Amino acid sequence: MTKQLTTILFVMSLTSLGVSAHHSRQAFFDMSQTVEIEGEITRVQWRHPHVRYWLQADAEYGGALWEMETTPPSVLERYGISSDILTEGTRVKVAGPPSKFKENVMEVSQVLLPDGREVLLHTGLPPRWSQDTVVRTLKPFSEEEISAAEAIANGIFRVWSRAATPGLGDFWLDDYPLAPAGQEVAAAWDPRIDVDTGCLPKGMPRTMDNNWPVEFVDEGHQIRLRIEEFDLERTINLTDDRAEKDITPSMMGYSTGRWEEDEFVVRTTHIRARYFGVAGIKLSPEAIVDERFIMSDDESRLDYEMTVIDPVTFTEPITQYSAWGWLPGEKIKPYDCVDTPGSWSAEEL
Repeated sequence: MTKQLTTILFVMSLTSLGVSAHHSRQAFFDMSQTVEIEGEITRVQWRHPHVRYWLQADAEYGGALWEMETTPPSVLERYGISSDILTEGTRVKVAGPPSKFKENVMEVSQVLLPDGREVLLHTGLPPRWSQDTVVRTLKPFSEEEISAAEAIANGIFRVWSRAATPGLGDFWLDDYPLAPAGQEVAAAWDPRIDVDTGCLPKGMPRTMDNNWPVEFVDEGHQIRLRIEEFDLERTINLTDDRAEKDITPSMMGYSTGRWEEDEFVVRTTHIRARYFGVAGIKLSPEAIVDERFIMSDDESRLDYEMTVIDPVTFTEPITQYSAWGWLPGEKIKPYDCVDTPGSWSAEEL
């Protein structure tokens, strides 16, 4: 046996119904194992949806060309890790879980650089080889950026960030009360072909669990919700004219909003998305998603409540909670996603 599987770590496994459906780590990678490889970086792709590296392993580690995936670039950049941390021609040692489906593919969690520093690409990781570590630390904004953001902030109309709300619990529930139709769909779910990969964007309500910044923009007769992930936008109409319109179901559905004192309340119908938000669960055309956005008195936090009503999929309404924080200076950046043929497409699996 080579050194590829020298270390076996026990990690609590997740059931299929507890896994987020867009390129989940647990869906694609065997989190019970850790592969350790040494070699040379031959290619770098610093693009969404994930940073990728290609590494030519040394002979003692099998000599294969490995494809490696890690945290999305904008997340790394916001936490102080830039694209120049690893470049072509760099000799490194890497560790992380291997792919469940393809040989010589892995997710990279830790990287040992030639100068002895160890890069921890995920939060909460202990160092593996060195105490001289490069860890993810949220970068501060300049005084000019902060002042500019404070000058234009108006109620919920600003950029909100989940980086400002550490310690949030999981948005998705551990178990869902599935109706017979929902149980049938869940039983047929296959992670090898039914998980969205690459640049296929998320629909409602799954997109509301993303970890990228979002921004509410006041456009008078409607509110636009900009979502950095996949460069998505939701239009929330302030006049409910559904009864007068022939609405075509769409990925984001049709949303109307209203103010209840200081709370912004939204109802979305006509949703046609691949997943509810958890692997193996889909919403029916009858689904209704009700949302509440509640800003704290000091305007530092935006609490979020989402209730899904779908009698075809669930036996009762489902309510989930999350929040964003305000980081003055944060902006919505281009997502700039690129598909990588041969990496994670269903055809390749």
